[in-house]
Amino acid sequence: MKWNEVQNLYPNEWVVIEAIQAHSDDGLRLVDEMAIVQKFDDSFEAMKQCNELQRTRPANEFYFFHTSRPRVEIRERRWIGIRDRG
Repeated sequence: MKWNEVQNLYPNEWVVIEAIQAHSDDGLRLVDEMAIVQKFDDSFEAMKQCNELQRTRPANEFYFFHTSRPRVEIRERRWIGIRDRG
């Protein structure tokens, strides 16, 4: 499903999505195809559900957005890692 389809089905709602097809471009993660996991009226509940899904299924990409957003894009963070000080 494309973002504009999600916006039409769930206007002015918070949604948790699973990225089916995504790519990175200049420091942004862009979701091209997605599946709706659940809709919410409240951002906090959407965030909790998204975090729980990421914890239980770490190989998948889950995000939450408000459907008023024009695009589904996530600024990527580079993880440096943990250093051993021993």
